[in-house]
Amino acid sequence: MILHDGRQAIRGLLGVIPIAMLALPAAAQDVDPMLESADTGYYDFWVGTWVEEKDGVVDTSGSRFTVVPSVHPAAFEERWRLVLDDGTELQSTALRAWDKTAGRWMYTWVSDNGLYQVWEGRKDRHGWWIYRHFDVEGDRYLSRQGFLPQPDGSVLRISQKSYDEGDTWEIRFQQRLVRQ
Repeated sequence: MILHDGRQAIRGLLGVIPIAMLALPAAAQDVDPMLESADTGYYDFWVGTWVEEKDGVVDTSGSRFTVVPSVHPAAFEERWRLVLDDGTELQSTALRAWDKTAGRWMYTWVSDNGLYQVWEGRKDRHGWWIYRHFDVEGDRYLSRQGFLPQPDGSVLRISQKSYDEGDTWEIRFQQRLVRQ
């Protein structure tokens, strides 16, 4: 059947969509304030400008990112300047924030070359990690990154991938980040 005007199209779609799907679940959103906890405070160290330290030398010409507070105490905006191995620079921005409904950290990243990624937060005995599935030219894996605070004030950034949904992990790269 061909629908010739917008009203018919809308009526046609509404006949297909169950009415229950049109209402948002009451428990999914609220107007209550966020309750702070040890988990919401995990990234309290995060504000500042960060650079990589290689073999004890701070690399100010390499990748760097700046983190500023955002809309609530467990939300941070990140501005990245990534320097690739060939010297090419990539600009990106990210939002790292606590989702009070899901009870976890989430991460959204977008780059100047059109990439957009949403990562899911999960906690293990080492701290909070972000997880995302990738398919890079047929190489399918689960990726995770941890930004793990160290006693000396540095941050260990670990990127790993798994071909068995997280039963085993292999290192993609590891960086020591220091506040500049």
